[in-house]
Amino acid sequence: MISCIHRSASSVAALLCAWALVAQEGTEPELVTGTFAGTQVVNAHSVEVVPRKRSFGFMIQHRFGTLGADEQLWKQFAGLDLPANIRFSFQYAPFRHAQLELGRSKNGKVWDLGAKFRVLKQTVENEMPVSLTVMASAALMSDDQPTVGERDFFADGSTPFAYRFEHRLSYSAQLILARRFNAWLSMQVAPVAVHRNLVAVGEHNFTLATVVAGRFKVSPKGSVLVEAAPIVMGHRPGHRLEPLAIAYEVATQGHIFQIVLTSGQEIIEQRAYTMPASRYDEGQFHLGFNIARTLLVKPKAPKH
Repeated sequence: MISCIHRSASSVAALLCAWALVAQEGTEPELVTGTFAGTQVVNAHSVEVVPRKRSFGFMIQHRFGTLGADEQLWKQFAGLDLPANIRFSFQYAPFRHAQLELGRSKNGKVWDLGAKFRVLKQTVENEMPVSLTVMASAALMSDDQPTVGERDFFADGSTPFAYRFEHRLSYSAQLILARRFNAWLSMQVAPVAVHRNLVAVGEHNFTLATVVAGRFKVSPKGSVLVEAAPIVMGHRPGHRLEPLAIAYEVATQGHIFQIVLTSGQEIIEQRAYTMPASRYDEGQFHLGFNIARTLLVKPKAPKH
């Protein structure tokens, strides 16, 4: 019998000991499910992945033009008449607790490819108190590059500037730590690192944000989602407003619909946390929506 009574044991050792007892008893702990309804909170990725091996996910994320509390509110039909950004993404679970994702956004004609892995899952009896997911992605800007003049130089001020393929690339990586506190409240925090190979003079190649998000269930199918992303490193010069988002979500079996208000049009991490936010301190936001559909594939029957 394994003894776990030791007052000086660290919390990590106690956690490992609890798992050892579970393994010794031959039973698996009951896992917490539904921390978030889908793989996205609003703009940020949630701790969730496509829930079953060989299953698929599809998402449409749409952000309209600037919505302001002035005479343009009606003239521009709450921003619906203005240029919008839209992203389509496809997800696939090659094995349990993992997904691959391919997306394409209108702004910049950006293609993004990501991989997401569920490392830890919260348990009902708190043997594991939190869930942990890791994610990394790469993005390719496929739009035409702006024209380069004869007097454009690299940051050293002497080397003539010329576009290269790697200038189109940017990358992101993040750790997503989440906990479902009860049937109505879930929270997560996610440090997100972004690297862009090409930035304007005076901007930063590296950006670090800390995304904090929450889900508050207000009915069996309805939830309010909030999201804030304070920029820790790499602010754009002259822009100090942090990205914000709020949404109302309706989730059913296999379908999720969200009506959202965000501080910007950009969606993927490489742009959402590096582009300036709209002046929400002056009442400017972007109306939009997210639609997600999960297509579950039945597990293969065991071979006899």
